[in-house]
Amino acid sequence: KTWNDNNATDRPSSIKVDLLQNGQVVDTKEVTAETNWKYTFEKLQAYDAEGKAYKYEVKEQVVEGYKSKVKGYD
Repeated sequence: KTWNDNNATDRPSSIKVDLLQNGQVVDTKEVTAETNWKYTFEKLQAYDAEGKAYKYEVKEQVVEGYKSKVKGYD
């Protein structure tokens, strides 16, 4: 997580990040300054029971006053 807010003093103390598998939320992480805004989703299944690959993406839950943009792994 990288903030682009000139180190604003009203930055939230935590955010929530959802992991989506084929468009459905399958996990959520709370991310904080204490973890340097880093998080990891581990042991993800690559394929469903029929052998089709899952598509994963992450999305931040809405943080008032901010816009979210996914840029690679940041």
